Amino acid sequence: MVLIGLLSLVPVVFSRLTQECFEVPQSFLLTTGALVLFWRALSLLLAGIGRHGPARHVRSIPGRVAAWARRDPLGAGVILFLGSSIASTITSPNPALSLHGAPDSTSGLVAAFATATVYFASRAVSRGQPVMLVRFARAAGFASLVTSLYALVQLLGWDPLVWGRTATFEGDVRVFGTLGHPNVLGAYLAMTVPLMLWLALGSRSTAERVGWGLCVTIAAIVIAATLSRGAWIGLVAGALTWAVLTLAPGLRPGGTARARGQGRASPVPAALWISLLVAGLAAFLFARAPMGAHLADRVRQITSTSAPTTRSRLLIWQAGLLMARDHPVLGVGVDAFGIAYPRYRDPRYWEIEFGGTPNKAHNEPIQILAAQGIVGGLAALAVIALVALAAGRAVTRKESAIRGGAIAATASLVAFAAQDLMSFTVVALGSLAAAMAGWLSSAAVGEPAPSERRDPGKRKRVPAWAMGAALVPAAFLLAEVVYFPLRAQLHEKRAMKAPLGSAYRAWALTQASRYAPWDARYENLLGASLLVQSGSEPDPERKRDLLRQATAALGSAIATEPENPYFHSNLGRVATAQAALRPPGATEADARRAFDEAMRRDPVNAQVLDQESMALLALGNAPEARRVAERSVAIYPELAQPMALFGYMALLDERWGDARDTLELAVRREWFGEKDAHAASFSNLSAAYLALGRDEEALRAAEEGLSLNPQNSDARANRDLARLRLDAAAAARGASGERTGDKVGSSR
Repeated sequence: MVLIGLLSLVPVVFSRLTQECFEVPQSFLLTTGALVLFWRALSLLLAGIGRHGPARHVRSIPGRVAAWARRDPLGAGVILFLGSSIASTITSPNPALSLHGAPDSTSGLVAAFATATVYFASRAVSRGQPVMLVRFARAAGFASLVTSLYALVQLLGWDPLVWGRTATFEGDVRVFGTLGHPNVLGAYLAMTVPLMLWLALGSRSTAERVGWGLCVTIAAIVIAATLSRGAWIGLVAGALTWAVLTLAPGLRPGGTARARGQGRASPVPAALWISLLVAGLAAFLFARAPMGAHLADRVRQITSTSAPTTRSRLLIWQAGLLMARDHPVLGVGVDAFGIAYPRYRDPRYWEIEFGGTPNKAHNEPIQILAAQGIVGGLAALAVIALVALAAGRAVTRKESAIRGGAIAATASLVAFAAQDLMSFTVVALGSLAAAMAGWLSSAAVGEPAPSERRDPGKRKRVPAWAMGAALVPAAFLLAEVVYFPLRAQLHEKRAMKAPLGSAYRAWALTQASRYAPWDARYENLLGASLLVQSGSEPDPERKRDLLRQATAALGSAIATEPENPYFHSNLGRVATAQAALRPPGATEADARRAFDEAMRRDPVNAQVLDQESMALLALGNAPEARRVAERSVAIYPELAQPMALFGYMALLDERWGDARDTLELAVRREWFGEKDAHAASFSNLSAAYLALGRDEEALRAAEEGLSLNPQNSDARANRDLARLRLDAAAAARGASGERTGDKVGSSR
């Protein structure tokens, strides 16, 4: 069954062939599965039209839609939310990007429709039967076990794969399993714990019950290891929901096991003792693992507003609410949070997450309000209310098996909703939540009417012509929303592995842009790479041509996504390089115009300010370069880059003492991990020391620069010169000592 396959595989699939290794492959898999389900549904629809005739089918649409909405009010709410998503996609600053999803996010309209397809498929196949929830829970339990075991491998330091862009806590990598981020891993496991616990309580054999109990224990251990506060809160919220619904008068299911044919004499104690043993062993290992030492600190941060991640969350939420205020009806656009964010950037966020631009609000209600406005917010509220209504009806059903399953499914959804208050939805979480909501919706209604019943094992025979006709739009959509974006990801991966400024990198980025023209990053990356390539090109005409290509690429990126400040800033850098040509290919006014556009879109962007000041200095406008750097210092007093620029300017003016004093301050300030720039500052400090005749300090500064960037040729040259001087001075002292000894000896 396609749906079972999706629930089993979406959370565990990853690929190192794509630039984004986790969410992108998982979203492609979900979309592919949703298109298979769409193909099947469209085939049935076309077959029905063929049997009854188009005219009769059209006349019956109003009545059938009304009857469907009465049977499935939650489905009507889902359709309402999809309608809001379509409207916000159309009004987005980059509608095609909102359709496919932002880079590293993939939460566009395609993901919304794929998730909705999971809901409708789940409701259609469930038909109010607990056995279908068992299958869903087993699929989710399988995925939970796979990703938990891989996370344990990571926790023990046995992962054979080396990963970049990992989340850390105080320098130690947090486990992420097959979901790419510890917060997502913890959230998914928190959703699966109630389902696996329900399976353990209702299993037919001792081995199965003990097995699911161990899976619950392992998941709980990994949730602790993720150090994800949102996942912890989700797990507690799910447990409390289970307890309240189980203990509430009139809602006790009487035990899932008894409902499925077992008595109370069950091996739960054995499962409990084994789980406690595993938990004890895990606690022993935790006490000796790096993450164990951080566990208490992370728990204390749950209520702390001074923790860096809490402060950054609050600032992102503030920006999201401001977006919702300024775009109240339809929001800034589906998955366009990252496009709109620079205008709302707070300098305090820059000091925490230097150079970071969040693609999400890290709070699902705020995300929906910011991206889809009041219309989307009301539609989402309707969906939540209708899910709660379906859950309430399901847990009050007379059948104890349905009540027990409804309690587990509701606890899973509550865990999902609770963690989403501090995080966001990804396809692994959304697809499981949609499947649970679909089952609850069907369980709330109960068995279908006798006239609607059919053997679930029998499938309607669909004529070949209907399947063929339905295959055409399904195949077209597969190419547009899966194949072409996948090819773009593959080329992006190749490009990022190639050296910056290489011809192969430029070719791969060009190919990526061809397959995903809505993703303006590719043209921007292409322009930046061509700029670097032009810097090492000796042929003047070839250099001019490379810069023209860079200008064209960046112009294309800006036309696709004009709100991105980095695109304008890179265009300013290219214009600066063109102005240095003879004859010039651009003017200082062109460069300043581009930087002004960048700052208009992101007024407190320290990187853009640094790039503009360096560009103005290269253009010979030192006073304006100083003015821009002073503005950066006023916003970010502890930032190193503008102070380093002041030191470099003093170095150019041969004010050696001022250069030394300023650069000594700069190298000790906050660089936010920009090692190359930090290395260049040490190299400049070494040059100042050399000019002042302080060769030992010059050697130490040059070596510091090389430790940060071994490829820095200026630092290497300064180091060699300092060594040469020191050796010469030592040799001179030795020769002087020998001469002095001869004189003394001869005088004696």
